[in-house]
Amino acid sequence: MIIKINNSILKKITALFLTFLGSLCFCEFKAQANDIKTIWQIGELDNSASEFALSSPNSYKDFVSNGFGGKDSYYVVGKSIPSKDWPYLLPGPKDGFAGYGYWSGLALHQLPIYFELEKTISEGTCTLVVNILEVSAENPPLFRAFINGKAFNFQLEAGKSGNLPQISGSHPQTISFSFPAKELIKGVNEIIFQNMTGNWCVFDAIKMEGPKGLRLDKPGNTILKSVTFAKFEMRKVKKNLQPLLVDIRQQEEHASVKVIVDKKELHKNIEPGHSILEFYLPAVTKKKKSQVKIYIDGKLKFNEKLQRSPQKEITYSDYVNQFMGTSGSRWMITPGPRNPMPMVQLSPNNESTVWKAGYEYQIENISGFNHTQEWTMSGFLMMPTVGNLQTQPGPEHNPDLGYRSRINKKTETSEIGKYSVDLTDYNIHVDLSATTRAGFQRYVFPKSNASRILIDAFPNAEYSYQNKETKITRISNTKIEGFVHHITDKTGYVLTQDYKLHFVLEFNKPFESLGGWTDKAKSLGKLNHGLTYESILNNVNEINGSGNTGAFINFKTTENDTILVRSSISLISTKNAWLNLENEITKPFGWSFEKVVQNQKDIWNKYLGRIEIETDDYLQKVKFYTNFYRSLSGRVAWGDVNGQWMDMNEKVQTFKDPNQRICSGEFWNTFWNVQQLNQLIAPEFSSMQAKSLLAFYDKGGWLPKGIFGGEYTSVMVAEHGIPWIVGAWNAGIQDFDFNKAYEAMRHIQTSLPQKAHSGGGRVGNESLEAYMKYGYVPLQTDIYQSYVSNTLEYAFDDWCLAQAAKELDKTNDYKLFMQRSQNWRNIFDSKTGFMRPKNADGTWLEPFSPYHTPGFVEGNAWQFSWFVPHDVNGLVEAIGKERFISRLDSAMYQSKKVNFNALGDDFSKYPINHGNQPNMQSCYLFNYANAPWLTQKWAREIQEKYYGTGTRDAYPGDEDQGQMSAWFVMSTLGLFQMDGGASTNPQYELGSPRFEKVTIHLSDKYYGGKTFVIEAKNASRENKYIHSIMLNGKKLNSWKFPHKELIKGGKLSIEMKNVPNNLK
Repeated sequence: MIIKINNSILKKITALFLTFLGSLCFCEFKAQANDIKTIWQIGELDNSASEFALSSPNSYKDFVSNGFGGKDSYYVVGKSIPSKDWPYLLPGPKDGFAGYGYWSGLALHQLPIYFELEKTISEGTCTLVVNILEVSAENPPLFRAFINGKAFNFQLEAGKSGNLPQISGSHPQTISFSFPAKELIKGVNEIIFQNMTGNWCVFDAIKMEGPKGLRLDKPGNTILKSVTFAKFEMRKVKKNLQPLLVDIRQQEEHASVKVIVDKKELHKNIEPGHSILEFYLPAVTKKKKSQVKIYIDGKLKFNEKLQRSPQKEITYSDYVNQFMGTSGSRWMITPGPRNPMPMVQLSPNNESTVWKAGYEYQIENISGFNHTQEWTMSGFLMMPTVGNLQTQPGPEHNPDLGYRSRINKKTETSEIGKYSVDLTDYNIHVDLSATTRAGFQRYVFPKSNASRILIDAFPNAEYSYQNKETKITRISNTKIEGFVHHITDKTGYVLTQDYKLHFVLEFNKPFESLGGWTDKAKSLGKLNHGLTYESILNNVNEINGSGNTGAFINFKTTENDTILVRSSISLISTKNAWLNLENEITKPFGWSFEKVVQNQKDIWNKYLGRIEIETDDYLQKVKFYTNFYRSLSGRVAWGDVNGQWMDMNEKVQTFKDPNQRICSGEFWNTFWNVQQLNQLIAPEFSSMQAKSLLAFYDKGGWLPKGIFGGEYTSVMVAEHGIPWIVGAWNAGIQDFDFNKAYEAMRHIQTSLPQKAHSGGGRVGNESLEAYMKYGYVPLQTDIYQSYVSNTLEYAFDDWCLAQAAKELDKTNDYKLFMQRSQNWRNIFDSKTGFMRPKNADGTWLEPFSPYHTPGFVEGNAWQFSWFVPHDVNGLVEAIGKERFISRLDSAMYQSKKVNFNALGDDFSKYPINHGNQPNMQSCYLFNYANAPWLTQKWAREIQEKYYGTGTRDAYPGDEDQGQMSAWFVMSTLGLFQMDGGASTNPQYELGSPRFEKVTIHLSDKYYGGKTFVIEAKNASRENKYIHSIMLNGKKLNSWKFPHKELIKGGKLSIEMKNVPNNLK
């Protein structure tokens, strides 16, 4: 049957149907809207930030000193109070008040929020709403929120009320991030706010919206962040164990934890702080699910079945987190693979030519992979690309303007022996590995007829420099060699870094052709993203140019085509570079990338295994072994496998021992960190460094202040190679000519400096003439403006030289230099109790401020007045014992507010600055004033407050070639040497050991291969005070013991408690 309907009736039916559908949609929308609720909220949407912390006028400057933005600051929904626990603003990485500075780098702060859900649902949508009240008008930030690890970005618009954070504003903005409700979990959820670029923003309110089915749980004092079985096994008491890792942030009070895994019950006590606790369980032989229950103070907080499977046994190198400290870091700190005391430092780079250039963790693109991160040297950079040819890296804020590529941050990983990342703009996967003198790169390309590998001979670096000449030559269709001739002469120090870096490359597959670019304008100077005139050369056998010069190697690749590159460098010749490559990769490993990776792991396991620590906190293991790794990898040693090295006069020299190399690095106050660690744990490096200094003296007539790229450098103050040499000898590292060493040390302490050495650079002590004439460096001396610092540091070197004279029975010299070592008294003002600048006529500089008076290098009178490492007893007496203790204790309290680190570039603002070299001994001074419990207290405070485990807070100050990390390692062992071990009977001073047991495996060659055990019973985060000490079974009634007792092997038994003990 066919029914005919006219048009008018059809229109009416259609209208009714659409109305019906609309009502259904409206009802559904209304029902959905009614099902959405506010899960939690911080602050009120009232066009004001007055309900938050720091909202009183100008209090934004106290963001850091109030603890915000750091590793111990977080907001707990349902427990924290907005007026106390949530700051009204979030600084950007370039806010000076929050720590940014040209020298200090970016200041990245995070604001974490934790909330606990009793019930979750699998359907619906949640929305995080952030109401912004005002934003920096000059530099609005890119705001990022991490919701359970997932990143959401929002570029804020510029504000309208100026550049100072106000608590009210005229340009409100709303940030809204929506996500599936199923991404929230039962238990603790984490949100982190961070401004990735620019300056500050001010909050009005923050809230989380979601379906009504979501239900908050009442928070306790324990934040149970995660529970997982470790991806490793460990061997303990002849059993294979697989730890259950429980990530906990404990607030305020202690808590008890009970873990039940498959009916096996384990218990621990939790101290306040952040820990990843290891609960040891028998390893499994096959996949299984285990029922895991966790009770906190008797309340069930976790009840899940977790997957387990057999795992590999963990090694020391597996604890190293190479991303720690890579934000705001120096040129020398990167996540690339490197051996102990390497020559090749194959590393990702992503910054422009600025101070602290190199690698910045927060930048999410990469410009290439450099072969050296040596101070004042730039090296050459390689970068795989596909598509259109570009010859400039372009700026990090706009990767499309150059050959740099965005990266997938989730794919960026780094472990000992291997760095990996995906270059998303090119769809290329990158793996890097290295030996001491050679690199290995693995590039996985997509299918393309325009695949290439760039060689940039003029890459960005931390200092501007000249590319005087570059030559890149095709040897065959699988081999390339060349050199870069760079000159760095604008470092702020008196030096000219003039070097040729020779390099060789070998590919596993033939390339199609070699091309390159040269700078027609012959512009030698490196400019920040400066445009230059380039000439592109195609299908050539050689590239020769200066300034902006480079090469590209062309390939045709299939999908997932793997191109391997073996590379090496030399300061001598390409012949030596080929020899280095042949000996370190080609012969032993061939084209096996994984064997090179394993080789580096094996080497590091031998070094890191020299100190075994015992703790059930996985986070502390990561912190310790990462610092240990940094302390031994921050410096470079130059020399080829045949023993050849380039001296300061550009002449080739040869060591009899091919394992000896020229060690780079400066010595400013290394006696408080790297020096004493090397003497104890890696004496072969202590020896290598001493021999390097003497080799330079032999060929150049002067001890260097620091060697970089085979050149003299006038870096920092004094000649602290002297305490290094004397400390090594007195520690028992006596495989060098000490008579020659004495001659070299005496020469530099008695000879006037040369402003221009024939080999380049300035040599000698800049203010020595005035120092010897007056007994101090007077104010009028217009050299480096560090009159007081020079006096103090010259005096210490004099004392070290006196110890050498005593060792060699040079009585008259001993008396002379001991007398000169007391020159510190000539600039000590007994009235104020501070070191002060003094005029040549003997009068003090007026007016005087211990914070801001000139005459101190990277510090102030507060910081330098403690610098008498060879006569602390005399300093205590001069200041007065009670004033000494109370002043130093007060300084510690003040500096603790900013985690013992000077914010930004203002070194003179704080009384103590552990973030720079002059103050790294400060907490150990209390020992000399008969208050060792204060040394224990403050040594532990610095261990916990200054040192973190994140990308930015690992080393908030100047981790200068391993100095900060070496201090941490020694301090957590509970050991320190005020004089760097330079006395004729070196002593170890006790601080606050962090671990319950430490086993030190001593050198076979230098110390007979014995072991020394430090057992600190009850040691923990809170138990930091020493109550009793036994050395090899005998009671030790002192805060120090001799180095000669330690190297005999034995045991130091210490009892630790959480209350001070008047142990003198």
